[in-house]
Amino acid sequence: MAAKQPDSDSLVAADAGAAVSDQTKVLAAENMIKNYVIGAVGVAIVPIPLVDIAAVSALQLRMIQKLSELYGRPFSEELVRSLIAAFGGSIVGYGAGMTAMSLVRIVPGIGWMLSLMSIPLLSGAATYAIGKVFVKHYEEGGSILDLNTETLKSYYREQFEKGKAVARAATGRSASAAT
Repeated sequence: MAAKQPDSDSLVAADAGAAVSDQTKVLAAENMIKNYVIGAVGVAIVPIPLVDIAAVSALQLRMIQKLSELYGRPFSEELVRSLIAAFGGSIVGYGAGMTAMSLVRIVPGIGWMLSLMSIPLLSGAATYAIGKVFVKHYEEGGSILDLNTETLKSYYREQFEKGKAVARAATGRSASAAT
């Protein structure tokens, strides 16, 4: 008996279903990234030097793990840590600046205020950019095993700048939630 060939209507419906599924995945990833940006802004307020950086790094790792699950891609904590560090290093002075601002908290009064103005914004922007880089790479069919930081650094920088606006909005949400 000959196999029944699908008609053009069922093929169009299947394509539309795949497109909706892809759109749903992208929307889920966008929401996930924004939630992690809010989390990064929140933990960046922790007044203990260097704890903020460790907490933000842990959040970024968890976000990438969840994005990897969403896209059905493998996850390796060691590899992702090195990828995050590579992207962070692509913003001139980002790593050293974050460490310095975190340590400035030791200075009574003014140190805490200076770090409070910058660390949440930079942490949120970096989290946004990292998330967007991984979503872009996953959408293009890649995995963490073939992610080339050199080819995505300019995209990371672009998303870092966009992430500042997202982090500013999240800073407002974090401040209103704290009061």
